[in-house]
Amino acid sequence: MVWGFIGVLFALLPLVHWVLRARSTPLRLSVAAVLLLWLALVLAVAFDLLQLRSEGELYLLYTPLAELVVLVGLWLERQLVGPRPERPVGWSRAAGIAFHSQLALVLTATPLLALVFFHEADVPSAKAVPQLPPGYTTIGGGRDCGNGHDATCWRTLYLAGPPDVPTAQAADRLRPRQRCEANGWLLDRRELCTDVSTDGATIVYRVILGGGL
Repeated sequence: MVWGFIGVLFALLPLVHWVLRARSTPLRLSVAAVLLLWLALVLAVAFDLLQLRSEGELYLLYTPLAELVVLVGLWLERQLVGPRPERPVGWSRAAGIAFHSQLALVLTATPLLALVFFHEADVPSAKAVPQLPPGYTTIGGGRDCGNGHDATCWRTLYLAGPPDVPTAQAADRLRPRQRCEANGWLLDRRELCTDVSTDGATIVYRVILGGGL
């Protein structure tokens, strides 16, 4: 409970700093809206309203990108209306100190956390399995992980193809043009691969996620 409350305060700090620090310019509402939308995306993922292939990457990138938006907003504000005539005091000063402390922390911790979180294999997100074309039916599924240093984890779907289409031909239609790609956008460089095979009349669609580095 306490750590959850601290996490919420940590996530809200960039927005709070901007609201207390920004002056009354057209940028004030625009930057606040961007920060709110970014926060809403993270909350949607946290409450399973939205699924991403690499949710951990989104959580790690949230604070650095939110702080970058604030810093760019303050720089644009300075270009628009000039330097502030007075130094911040009270809550504005306290939020500024906390914000810059947070900035120093995430610049140091984010690369280290990325190395820890995205080094080991993990079960691929359900988002990594694409939506099936019309005519295909899911008849089962599962997920598992191998053992050892270079272990991989996978998510499997067992499918029935469209009626009157041979199983091998139905499997070929599902094979992706690109078999492997990075699991995330920036930090999560683990290899996500897709394998499509057949087992009798069943199509086996498997998404495999390996470790990084």
